[in-house]
Amino acid sequence: MLAFVEGELVQREQNTVIVNCGGIGLRITVPSTTVQRLPEVGQHVRLWTVLEFYQEPGGRGEFQLYGFATREESQLFQSLRAVPGVGAKTALNILSAASVAELRQSILQGDVAMLRRLPGVGQKMAERLVVELRERIMEIADEVGDVVPAAIRQELTAALIALGFSRSEVERVVPEVLRQTTARQQAVEELLRDALVRLRK
Repeated sequence: MLAFVEGELVQREQNTVIVNCGGIGLRITVPSTTVQRLPEVGQHVRLWTVLEFYQEPGGRGEFQLYGFATREESQLFQSLRAVPGVGAKTALNILSAASVAELRQSILQGDVAMLRRLPGVGQKMAERLVVELRERIMEIADEVGDVVPAAIRQELTAALIALGFSRSEVERVVPEVLRQTTARQQAVEELLRDALVRLRK
């Protein structure tokens, strides 16, 4: 449900944006890393989303929509939320303080010291993140193509930006290209051609 939303960026604040989707204004809570990648107000934007329902005392409840610049971030947010003791605010703070690549590496390597430096994360929670998420992080990495060497990802990203595409466009398309089953065997030139096809559609 609501895998992503697409539309005109109407408003952007510190951790909240409003997107006009077919005449409906959606208020979406986002981490600061996503805010930094957003286009200017009035431009087209796509956010990968997670919808959560909160039950209030007395039986009332409300839906909260969270948005992310990449599919990897939305998946990691959901993985963090599945860890006991990690609420939405803590998960957003974690994603605001470190990139997906940094978090993935720290969890896979069991770097508890690094995880402890994240906001809202103490010793016990850092250890819990490693235990609970190591296997899931490996699955996500394989799904989205993060097993492709970082140097290839960086080279592809830099080449597309040099060709005049915005960072938000590039960061949307690069994971899609690397997610291909043959991505590990392709040269950067082949990946670049695939990315250009997607960007020019």
